[in-house]
Amino acid sequence: MRKAIVPICVILFIMFVGCYLIIMEYARERANNRVQAELEMQEEPAAELPAETDDGIQGILLKVDEKIRTMKFKDIDSEKIYELPYEEGLKIENKYGDIMTLAQLSPGEIFDLDYTKSLKKLTGIKVTDKTWTYSDVTKFSFDERKKVMMIGDEAYKFTDGLEIFSQGREAEIMDVTELDTLIVRGKDKQVLSIVVDKGHGYIRVLNDTYFVGGWIEIGQEIIKPITEEMLIPVGEGSYLVKVSNRGYAGQEQVEVKRDKESSLDLSKIEIEEVAIGHIKFSITPDYARLYVDDEITEFTDRVPLEFGVHAIRVECAGYDTIKSNIRVGSDYAEIEITMDEADDSSSSSSSSSSSSGSSSTQTVSGNSLSSNSASTTTTSSSSSSTAQTVISGEKKLYIEQPAGAEVYLDGNYIGIAPASTPKVTGAHVITLSKDGCKTKSYSVSIANDGNDVTFSFSALVEDKDKGSENKDE
Repeated sequence: MRKAIVPICVILFIMFVGCYLIIMEYARERANNRVQAELEMQEEPAAELPAETDDGIQGILLKVDEKIRTMKFKDIDSEKIYELPYEEGLKIENKYGDIMTLAQLSPGEIFDLDYTKSLKKLTGIKVTDKTWTYSDVTKFSFDERKKVMMIGDEAYKFTDGLEIFSQGREAEIMDVTELDTLIVRGKDKQVLSIVVDKGHGYIRVLNDTYFVGGWIEIGQEIIKPITEEMLIPVGEGSYLVKVSNRGYAGQEQVEVKRDKESSLDLSKIEIEEVAIGHIKFSITPDYARLYVDDEITEFTDRVPLEFGVHAIRVECAGYDTIKSNIRVGSDYAEIEITMDEADDSSSSSSSSSSSSGSSSTQTVSGNSLSSNSASTTTTSSSSSSTAQTVISGEKKLYIEQPAGAEVYLDGNYIGIAPASTPKVTGAHVITLSKDGCKTKSYSVSIANDGNDVTFSFSALVEDKDKGSENKDE
């Protein structure tokens, strides 16, 4: 009898666990359905069509539902939403009059709509020639307070009704990062819709102990000091990633996929001893102080520096401090630096500010500094950093939700939410990661207002592939 009790208990236990898992999966499915239903209920109801006019309607395509054959548009003038049925064989044209298919349509495009109000249906749509489109936009920024988007050096206005799409779904401004490539559409000086054409993924740095304090270079775009447990947002694509520290370096090709994590295991890459370059610094005024990698450096003779990236800082009373990065790649090179005299306003701001370093990196090769001269590029970078970046010793940045998620600021690990870090003003990317969920990044702008800042983000979305595919790539 006793022998029979054990297998019976095992069977009952297995049945209990199975039932529990089924119930949890059912509850999770119901929760997802409820969230989807709530989102659908929040959609703005369709408006009544105006009478047909010669100009018709220019509408932003929001959604195509092929099952019930409807298209949803937003009028770019009134911002009213119209949901219109269409019949098979609907005439769809690009702005040159060439025929398009339904499969070629994507949210965010702007069309001239032909319709009949009496029948309340579309009779044809054509990509409008009354608006403009910028593709491959990589240099941009947003000022949500002023409702201004900078595209290159040009300023454009936008409204609360700005439509943003990523992978066919609606998104928000904070979902867009400076790593993304955009398609921007607008009329006159107003942005009407944004499509994230190329997004970003992440490189998770593993087994980093030896390289902490060194540098990581991701392609030609990203150069950062290596800190512990980094998760770095990177534009999707293939990159040659280089790491260096204490006279040694290694590199590996890494493929970054959209919204996915790729691992860079530093214990598995081939490490080589790096060469030494000898750099001649010519600095005006010649009594300025030169710091290389935060160490004061005598520059009357050539300075031996390892091949790779180094942070330089030049200070002198009465002059604007210069901060930048240089990449050494030759046996001998020269760098000329001319400091700008400080005015009263820049001197006062410099005393209360701290810069995280220039975003540009100068390449040292051959006999001189390539590209622009150091005196031009680094000084302007330093000035902008001084004006915009303040690291507070008292005020904090708090990330409270989603609880239990790993929190990263500009790729650097902060902790598990709820977490905090010293407040740093300016534009930043906050990344959230959690086992079993899709990693998510948000662009934030932190003002120098003397207050603590608290962010609470939405719960991370479940990702069944994470933990198996993403981290093993």
